[in-house]
Amino acid sequence: MLSPPCGSAWRRRAAGRSGEAAEVAGEPRTGAATSSRLGWVKAALSLGLLIFLVTRVDVRATAEAFRGARWWYLMAALALYLAGVPLRAYRWQGLLSALHVAVPLRRLVSLYFVGTFFNNILPTGVGGDVVRAYELSKDGAGAAAAASTVLVDRAAGLLVLLAVALISTLFSFRMIDLNLALVIAGISLGSFAGVAVLLWDDLWRKVARHLPALRRLLARRGLEAFYRSLQVYRGRAVVKALVLSFIFNVVLIAVNYLIALSMGVNISLWYFLLFIPLISFSLILPVSVSGLGVREGAYVLLFGQAGVTAPLALAMSFAFYALNVATGLIGGVIYALQGLGWWTSSSGRG
Repeated sequence: MLSPPCGSAWRRRAAGRSGEAAEVAGEPRTGAATSSRLGWVKAALSLGLLIFLVTRVDVRATAEAFRGARWWYLMAALALYLAGVPLRAYRWQGLLSALHVAVPLRRLVSLYFVGTFFNNILPTGVGGDVVRAYELSKDGAGAAAAASTVLVDRAAGLLVLLAVALISTLFSFRMIDLNLALVIAGISLGSFAGVAVLLWDDLWRKVARHLPALRRLLARRGLEAFYRSLQVYRGRAVVKALVLSFIFNVVLIAVNYLIALSMGVNISLWYFLLFIPLISFSLILPVSVSGLGVREGAYVLLFGQAGVTAPLALAMSFAFYALNVATGLIGGVIYALQGLGWWTSSSGRG
């Protein structure tokens, strides 16, 4: 039984966990060290972006928005956001079933919470998704299967969200600047094309015949197993994942809408259908820690087009981040209980 993690020991254990996770993802420890250094660069960039924003926004007005917030809307948003965790875990379970890997739903829910916790505390390039894959691989899923399900799980959610934005643009393009509408269309169609190319097995094989370096890369045991596991996702498993992704993204948009209402922001729901997918896409860009700075800038820039003042948009962003931190704290508790040996013994691992 492990001793309870606390203080700097907790941080060291987290760092060690991220290094092991990097190896599961096929990244050597030297790569993990480089990733750690890049993480500190991201932390500096996040801090710089936040300083840039707060020096150009009336922070007192942002604080006033929080003081005047209707907290029942925020509590409803938190409850809805937490309800989305088991929904995403159920989507993940379906993808694992396609690979004939059986993992109890409770275990996957706990891994989602723990992944959110790591997303919030690690200033490295190894995010919560990789930690989820690592933890799942310890349950006997296999590194390639664990990594592929996490990737497809995240991709399904993002692609559906972008599809919502693209369809919404067709019906409401007059509400936003034409250039922004083109950006939404470009990001959405580009992402769809990228996934199609990634899964186009014949194309990769033909290209590899003419590129020895690519052929050697694809022949690596871990990468080959990972790519083969990606080819399994067809038919019913994909449809189920996409349907559950749509339901969760409705939840995500509703959470942001409730946050806006709590701040007294009453704008058309179309804006949320257009902007939340773009904000979510910006958060996967590896340029900041936990999206700090990038998320706030995106809220201010995008919702400004809907007439929302910068202080209110900034308050909305901070409120959403607070929900994410609260979710991560639950993951931190689960992680601590695993260290004590309490949660592991009752988490239903298969």
